[in-house]
Amino acid sequence: MTLFASVLAYSGLLVRFDNLHYDLGRYLTFKPAPADIVIVAIDEASLKSIGRWPWSRNVHADLINKLKQQQARVIGLDIIFSEPELSNPKADLALAEAIEKADNVVLPVLFEEPYKGSPIKQSVPLESFALHAAALGRVHVPLDADGIARSIYLWEGLGSASLQHFSQAVLEAAKELPSNLSLFPVNTLHTKISLTKSDRLISLDERRVKFLGPPGHFRRISYINVLTGEFPAHLFKDKIVLVGATAVGMGDILPTPVSAQMQPMPGVEFHANTIAAMRDSALIVNLPIWLTCLISVMLALVPLLFLPKLSPLKSLLSIVGYYFVVMVMAIAMPSLFNIWVPPASALIAILLAYPIWSWRKLESAQVYLDHALKNLHDDLALLGVDKRELEYENDKDSMRSRISNVRLASKHLRDLHGVRRDTLSFISHDLRAPLGAAIMLLNEDDVNHKHLPRIANMLNKSLAMADSFLQSSRAEMADASKFQDLDLVSLVQQALDDVYAVAHSKKIILNTNLPDDNLWLKGDFGLLQRAVTNVLLNAVKYSPLEGMIYVELEERNNEAILSITDAGPGIESERVAKLFKRFSRAEGDHQAAEGTGLGLYFVDVTIKKHGGSFFVRSELGHGATFTLTLPLELQ
Repeated sequence: MTLFASVLAYSGLLVRFDNLHYDLGRYLTFKPAPADIVIVAIDEASLKSIGRWPWSRNVHADLINKLKQQQARVIGLDIIFSEPELSNPKADLALAEAIEKADNVVLPVLFEEPYKGSPIKQSVPLESFALHAAALGRVHVPLDADGIARSIYLWEGLGSASLQHFSQAVLEAAKELPSNLSLFPVNTLHTKISLTKSDRLISLDERRVKFLGPPGHFRRISYINVLTGEFPAHLFKDKIVLVGATAVGMGDILPTPVSAQMQPMPGVEFHANTIAAMRDSALIVNLPIWLTCLISVMLALVPLLFLPKLSPLKSLLSIVGYYFVVMVMAIAMPSLFNIWVPPASALIAILLAYPIWSWRKLESAQVYLDHALKNLHDDLALLGVDKRELEYENDKDSMRSRISNVRLASKHLRDLHGVRRDTLSFISHDLRAPLGAAIMLLNEDDVNHKHLPRIANMLNKSLAMADSFLQSSRAEMADASKFQDLDLVSLVQQALDDVYAVAHSKKIILNTNLPDDNLWLKGDFGLLQRAVTNVLLNAVKYSPLEGMIYVELEERNNEAILSITDAGPGIESERVAKLFKRFSRAEGDHQAAEGTGLGLYFVDVTIKKHGGSFFVRSELGHGATFTLTLPLELQ
């Protein structure tokens, strides 16, 4: 985490992400524009009235004279006068006189690159203008990597000749330059050097601009209105007046963080924002790179203090909350403390803290699950569970696959414990009781063997229970891979033959409806025949004398559906669930006294082993319908 955060912070790879947060902060901190800064706009109306650009220097001289009459505190003329007016030399003289007379005009110096790769050209005002100007300042505005203007350099120049910014020059002329801004260039940590083929532009002391609002936020008045006197009285008195182009066609526009709906900001308004921020000592300082790296590392490591103590969900919510706290702090820093700390490296590291921490925890969990799974398999092998029954279908998610395998193995253990408990109960009660009674009768001195019928009955009952128990165990251990093709119609007919004698003894009619064609499926003939026979015997047992049992077999949606309906007393709905449990019987007023509780359990296990289902519909007093559904082989 330390390495990741520091590399991102030092490399500046996420500078665009940083700028997004900075821009968001500017949108959230708009303030009213100062009333003492006014822009005289060279707008479309002025161009239409005065004529094509460039205008005669006489026009600018008239403007300066009018602003002087209105007692403007300082006049920032954001217009380049680097070449003489050849068509009217007297116009240059008139402008020079106006500048000298006003004694508060600040003129710009422009650094420009005529074409890419060419030497940087410095355009300065004509000597006659520069001599009488109150101050000179650069109007060069650097663009960030994303093409947005957010900052200025307090000092910039070719070689060792550094020049102050236009905003500094205006405030110096207005005697409002803050004391914490040096009047001379100094070496700082905020140094950038841009090399060209033959010259180098040295830029010192970068500061970000705290924009007060979107384009058009400062008060503007049209250039032509000032010339014609169409403005309120005392509009310019003791004001900082900036004169510059706002017409889009003049090209003096800049994309800024507060430019919305593709509306760029005129250069003169950019300088107005810079002047307002500089005067209030509100220019934003970029934190040194080493300190940015240190803060990013510290912020990235904070989650490691609370992640070990929280659950996964709480950890995730805490990370999200912490992310937004750091983001809000980064956005608020420029407004509160005039310091910009790029947050992207810390924010990305914070977002990665949760997955990295989760990865380490998952690794630990996987090691534990693998160890627990091995122990479970070893225990189950000792208990006689086939290894193939422990194989779970592999999931693409390895962790989910491990959990499923552990869950399956644990289920087998629970089932084995349940079977062991039920078996012990069965042996100790159901089998032991009749055998014990038979032994007691055999020990009596009975020469006439009068107890033989009772003894035979008890032993037969024990034998029947043991047989049912063994058949249930056989069904549980059935191997589906060894199933063979069989005809269900023939199987049902054979089961009907097996119960015919019992049904006939009670004069019960077996009403059958079987298909003429064969119904083929894969299965164990013996298990399925005994399952169907068990259901039929159960129906015969609970049907009254001379009753009728309906047996219907049909094919539907490639499934064989066997329904057996008796005319018995029925089963209460709350007791139906007990029918298919091991050693369990649906006790009731009409429940037969004999029985092991394994007959229908055996049917349920057998049908499920064959991929089918077994269920019962019953209403008290109206008999019961047992339905067996089995999948057929595709023909």
